[in-house]
Formats: sequence, C-alpha cells, structure tokens
Amino acid sequence: MIAFLQPLALLGLSAAAIPAILHLLTRRVPPTVSFPAVRYLAETERQQSRRLKLRHLILLVLRTALIASLVLAAARPVVRLKVGGAHAPTALVLVVDNSASSGAVVGGRRVVDALGEQALAVLARVSDADRLWLMLADGLPRPVTAAAARAEVHGLAPSPRRLDLGRAIRTAAALVKSSGLLQQEIVVLSDWQRSALSGGEPVGVRVLAWTPGLVAENRGIDSAWVEPERWSPAGAVVAVLGGSSRSPAALRLALGGREVSRAVAFPGDRVVLGARGGRPGWYVARVSLDPDELRADDDWLLAVRVSQPAAVWAEPGAGRYVAQALLVLQEGGRVASGRSVVLSDRLAGVKSVVFPPADAAEVGSLNRALAARGIDWRFRERLDGEWRLNGDVGPAAGETVRRRYRLEADAAGGTSSEDPHGQAVLARAGDEPWLVRIGEVLLVGSRLEENWTSLPLTASFVPLVDLMVNRLAAGEVVRVPAQPGGVVELPVGVSGVWLPEGVVPVGEDRRFGVPRQPGVYFLRGAAGDTVGALEVNHDARESRLEEADRRLVLAALGPEVQFLDRNGLDRELFGGAGRAELSGALLWAALALAGLELGFASWQARRSRAVVEVA
Repeated sequence: MIAFLQPLALLGLSAAAIPAILHLLTRRVPPTVSFPAVRYLAETERQQSRRLKLRHLILLVLRTALIASLVLAAARPVVRLKVGGAHAPTALVLVVDNSASSGAVVGGRRVVDALGEQALAVLARVSDADRLWLMLADGLPRPVTAAAARAEVHGLAPSPRRLDLGRAIRTAAALVKSSGLLQQEIVVLSDWQRSALSGGEPVGVRVLAWTPGLVAENRGIDSAWVEPERWSPAGAVVAVLGGSSRSPAALRLALGGREVSRAVAFPGDRVVLGARGGRPGWYVARVSLDPDELRADDDWLLAVRVSQPAAVWAEPGAGRYVAQALLVLQEGGRVASGRSVVLSDRLAGVKSVVFPPADAAEVGSLNRALAARGIDWRFRERLDGEWRLNGDVGPAAGETVRRRYRLEADAAGGTSSEDPHGQAVLARAGDEPWLVRIGEVLLVGSRLEENWTSLPLTASFVPLVDLMVNRLAAGEVVRVPAQPGGVVELPVGVSGVWLPEGVVPVGEDRRFGVPRQPGVYFLRGAAGDTVGALEVNHDARESRLEEADRRLVLAALGPEVQFLDRNGLDRELFGGAGRAELSGALLWAALALAGLELGFASWQARRSRAVVEVA
C-alpha cells in the first residue's frame, strides 16, 4: 500500500499533460502537391514520416514521464514494508487516556475500546530492545514489557479519574529524555478533550497523536449540594446541569434508594429538588439524569443528615428581629420551642448564640463570663463603618455590616479558620472575624438590627438565623468533596473512614487517599459515631467533550506533535521504521529520464540535419 506524505503535491500531475498539448499545437500538416517529377519519392517520404512519428512519440513519453516523476517525488510516496522494518532501540511512552470521557459512545462503540485496539497495534511493533512505559488515566508512567502492557490494555475500561494531558505528556517527555537512548517517542491515544489540555513549555520530543473522535453533545451533572446542611426533616438538593446539548433532561432525586423528587432542566440550569427525609439518621442521596452517550457524569452522590428540629429560645437581649425569625422557622418546622439553644446578649446556656449587648457597659461583664467558661475570644472596641460579609453565612454573603464589635482572641486562643480546639472563624466583615464558633458557643460581632447591619430587612436574614441555630444545636455536618483517586486532608476530629472493606484509620498528617469508585463514604468521629461524609464524584470537566483545536494543541505542547490517522501512526511509529520512501528513487528516475530525453533529442536533431544535407 502506497501513501503520500504531501498529497496536495499530486495536483501537479496535471502538468504532465503539457508535453502532449505542445505536441498537438506544434504539429504541422503541409499541403499536398502532386506533380510527376516527385511521384517516385512518395514511398520514401511515407517511410521517413513513420520514423519521425515514432521519434516524436518517444520524446513525448519521455517528457511526460519526467514531469510525472518530479511531481510524485514532491508528494513523497511511502510504502509499508512487509518484511524487515527493524528500528533502532527507542524510549517509548504509550499514553492511553482512559479517563471518564472515554466511556462516551461514538458511532455505536465506546471510545475506550477504540483506544485499546489502537494501543495493541502499537505494542505489536515494540521490540525487546525498546524501553517502554505505559501511562493510563492516573498519569503515572509504569515501566513495562510489551507483553505486560498488552495484558493491561486488554479489556481496558473507563476510569473515573481525569487525566491532564499537558502534564502527562511533559512527564513522559522528561522520562524519555533521561532514558539515555537516542530514539525517543511519545504516542498519545486520547479523545483530546479541550478541557484536559494544559499549557506549559514545549515538550521537545516527537509526539504521535491519534484520536477516535468525540460526540458533539453531552449532558452531565456539574455539581450538587444539600440545603440546608441538616434536614429536620425536610430539605432540598440543588443540582447544576452542565453540557452542550440544548435539549431538556429529566432529573431524579433518590433518598436511601427511594425516588422522592423529579424535575426537568436544560444545561446551565440550577435545579432545586425538594424532599422530605425519613427518620433521623444519615442517608445517601443520588441525583440522576436520563442516560446519554456518556454515562459517567449522569449521577451525583451526596450525604443527607436528617435530625429533629433544634429546641431554641430567644431572650429579649437577642432583639425583636431574631425573635420574629425564630417564629418563622418554628412555623416551617425548622426549630422547636425549648432551651437547647439560647440566643441572647449574654452567655445564657451550654449552647449559646451570643450577640453584643445593646448597652456598651455590659460588654465587660460578658467578656468575664466568656473567660469563666474558658473561652479565649473577647468583644473589643465598637467600630462604625461599612463592611461586606463573606464566609460561611449562606445567602447572607455580601450583605452590609455598619456597626460591629471587634472580635479578638487572646494569645492562647486561635485565630485561624479552623484549629484543633474547635475554634473557627466562620465569617468575616471585610477581613476581620465577625462570626466565630468556640465549641458550643457562637459569637456574633453585630446585633441583628437595622442600624447595625442590612440583614434584618433582607430575604437572607431568616436563613442566616436558621444556619446559626441548627449548626450549633446539632454540630457541623462534615462534608469533604473529592474526586476519584485523589488525596484529601480530612478535618480534625475524624478518626477513620468507612470503606466497603471496613474502617480505614486516618494518619497523623490527616491525608487520605480517595477511593477510585464514586460514592459516599461516611466519616467516623473519635467517639465512634458518624460525623460526616466523604463525597466522591466525577470531575465536571470530563463532561465537556469538545475536542481541542489542532492549533491550540501546538500552542500548548510545541510543534513536535503530529496528529495522524491509523495508517499514518503505523507509518510514522519508531521514526518511520518499517517504511520505504520512494522520493529518492523517483528523483533518480527523473534524472535518468532527463538524460534519455536529452540524448534522444540530440540524436534526432543530428539525423534531421543529415537528411537535409543528403537531400
């Protein structure tokens, strides 16, 4: 089978018609004049004409063949050798991108199946003298033999992990450069997602790229979260639908394996799926889409904590707006009447939400009560100005604070966002602490009144009070979002993670290897109870199936990248070993034809002069 490296040059074959056209244009037919004196020469003339036609035809063929040889040489024809084709020892990294997007179905076949088939074709040409590394979606290059690589590629399945192609190819380039072999190549078999391509320095190593293509449209769940953090017992899951398709999709919410809510949405929509939980406890919630060409992004898993409403009491010192907010929450079933949590301008209970006193003279008494409880934070001087709220305050983020007390920790206290003693700055006014949790006490830097903040007159006020009360009454719901196969740092207070094989303890550095399978893995506290969940879901970038533009690839990785089809990859593999390029032979043939044409034309000219002289 013959292929051409520069197929556009074949358009020049049209020039091979030029000699024939010139031959026809310059052909002359002299007039016939018969008279007796020359009749005896007619037979001689006919014989001479036959010889001239044959010579002209030979010149025409030689000139046409000369032009055709030059054009074909410019097109650089190559032929695959059936025998031989040995290549020099090569350092080769084979990158097979079986990330989550490879589960997409293109033309009735999964992308990962096409990648595996092409990988086997590459491995069939690896010799014992080559150094081979295999890199899959985990991005780790493993030194392997060709036989071991074939065993791993056979039956290759999509991985839930995401492969950063730019980083993977640069890692492979550094590896082959350090191999000590002169011949170095990287073969990348991937769907070449635009979202997987990161920029950086040019790789400087020959990269042979092949792709089976991608589907044009896809829908997936980009993210989802629980609102509020605890259901008592009602709540909602908010999901964001992503993808490029403009057709609507049906979303379903299942709680504990039971479908509880449905909705219809378009990509880009934010959908609220309301539900009512069952008995108090932990549940696994699953948001699902109708199946499409890529199944890996059709589900999102979350942990839901259902508990009884907090028993809350507001003393007069909390202010009238706080009392009204609690009445609204009580009517909605979010809180109950009782004294488990007390909201006041003093330290009134074990679980307290403490606001600054309306009378500044009472601040010193409040600080002494905090010190007696062993709390290291204090209310300092009062400040007037304008600050924006930011941090863990739900929809209240961005609201304005006009008056506040500066919250400050003593030298023994903690000022970080989270410390081992249960102290946390949950929200800030500008850059300074505004909402601080110390154990079972919340300190608020401002009174929730209209001359202190904009909160009482906004829709975010009741959700903020709900967040304060239920966070304090039932403790934090620890949620650790993660992606399959990554590493996360678990919060203080988590002693282990429940996996299918049992409880895996957490090390001193608090770093934990995330399971490769998406799911909800509950976290065990120091007392053996469940304190939260590790929520492992797909990387939303895998849902974006747009293929990278070739110019973008060259800009990100350098000019060494060559995109090839199956035949091209087979031809260029190992520096083009196992192929023969015919350009040189064609150039020698053209040179020989030029010499023959010149010699024959000169001989014909001499014969013509000789005939004239004899005549």
